[in-house]
Amino acid sequence: MEVIRARLSNLQQRHSTLRDKLTNAYPPHRDFDENMEVCIIMAGETERVFLEGESWNDDVITELQRRIWENGSTTRGEEDQDIQEKPELDEKPGESQSVTYQLHRKMIRGVSGGQISVRFDTGFGDEKYESYYCVLTSSSATDKLHVTEHSIPFFLPLRELEKAHLTTSPKVFIDYIGDILQAYVSRREQVREIKETKGESIGELYHSLSFSLIELMLKEPDYQVGVSLAYYNLKSELPTQSSVIAWSRPAELRPQTATKRQATTVHSSAFHLPKAEAFLLTIPLPKALDELLADLRATIGSPQSPAVIEATSLLPAETAL
Repeated sequence: MEVIRARLSNLQQRHSTLRDKLTNAYPPHRDFDENMEVCIIMAGETERVFLEGESWNDDVITELQRRIWENGSTTRGEEDQDIQEKPELDEKPGESQSVTYQLHRKMIRGVSGGQISVRFDTGFGDEKYESYYCVLTSSSATDKLHVTEHSIPFFLPLRELEKAHLTTSPKVFIDYIGDILQAYVSRREQVREIKETKGESIGELYHSLSFSLIELMLKEPDYQVGVSLAYYNLKSELPTQSSVIAWSRPAELRPQTATKRQATTVHSSAFHLPKAEAFLLTIPLPKALDELLADLRATIGSPQSPAVIEATSLLPAETAL
């Protein structure tokens, strides 16, 4: 068993290292991001138009696309042009490059080559996190836009959203991408926060690359608690489905200081915590775990008999699955 545990631990460490590399937003797109940031910095010297409410609509992109082509931009569709060429601002920008549109967590600007650059900003709490970029291109002033370059993580459904929304509504596409990027960063930082603040209480923690599936096990003196969260709506920082199951720890793994009364209130089978499952759907994960542990400790510490606790506060796991 010790050999198996050692091998499993090594495998988990390798998996964690690989996962961190894949979820690192910077190295794969550093050059592209730096080039796009130069464009944004240069845009700071031009007129900015702040959009909100009904002023942000598909007509904004349509007009920007028209102005780009009317000011002499050329297509990148020629066969002898390098597909990896980075978009740059003209040395003497025309009207299409003279306006930068800014709205909540997004910045939109026309660049040379018949292209539109979109920057998506993200944050968590009061902190600002990384920005992502997406370049939209068309072959004429009236042609449909398509994505040519981007720094959006590969595990988010960019291409599916492009096919579903970009040709019919650029606004919907841009808003959707911004929402899923912000939600992804929020879920990621929630997990990072609980690892930093509750590391001693977490026995195991697993998550998908997009943090749309999160599994963790919490360790209590007499109990272990398994938490499973599924985020079917990628635009949400809160889970769509939650499951919380608690079960007693083997007697040999419990602290020796456990009292006799505590030992008598330990349930022999796994049970759900429906109250905890409910508030996991409504509040961010770090605060939800605090509420979960408080609910568990209050329930287990109740002076009622095990039978009364089982009947009034808890649901048997097998009936809720």
